[in-house]
Amino acid sequence: MVSSRSQNFQNQLEFLKTNGEYAAFGSELLIQKQVSNFIAWLTYTYTNNEYNFSEVTPSKFDANFENKHQLNLGLIYDYKKLKIALGARWFTGIPITLPENETITNNQIVYAIPNSSRLDDYFQVNFSMGYTQIVGKKSELQFGFSVQNALNTKNSINQYYRINQNTSSIEKVVTYSLERTPNAFLRFSF
Repeated sequence: MVSSRSQNFQNQLEFLKTNGEYAAFGSELLIQKQVSNFIAWLTYTYTNNEYNFSEVTPSKFDANFENKHQLNLGLIYDYKKLKIALGARWFTGIPITLPENETITNNQIVYAIPNSSRLDDYFQVNFSMGYTQIVGKKSELQFGFSVQNALNTKNSINQYYRINQNTSSIEKVVTYSLERTPNAFLRFSF
């Protein structure tokens, strides 16, 4: 049993108080191989997550955070004191609910079938490098850097609609993942 209030709806179900069911099934495949100083891995995940709310029409529809297909891959080079990693992630966009039209009726947005559309697919490439230097007998100096979203892909991670009270129109609100984000670290341990 699941409550509609706990599912983070941002559509016609946002203020609905009802209970329903949540069913999920899926499968995951992992392939990993090490050759000398290289480690490569690939995962593929398929999931099917579905709600069933008897008071909603249609009663069965995709769950809010479902990613039907996910693909992750990585390559790591590890040689003595140096580690370099390159990884990529791709997954299908999560379900969203679009307005049925651009008209506001009774100060409300008229929505299409819940979660009947999807965001664009998500794709990201990440890179990191680290180096460890022994200092003295017991101390260690580690430094490195990483770049999240190295290709600067514009990925939408959420989208919903609201009424703009100033213009009395429907406003689309989109949340994006981080743009290219460099990070650096320096750590000394003794």
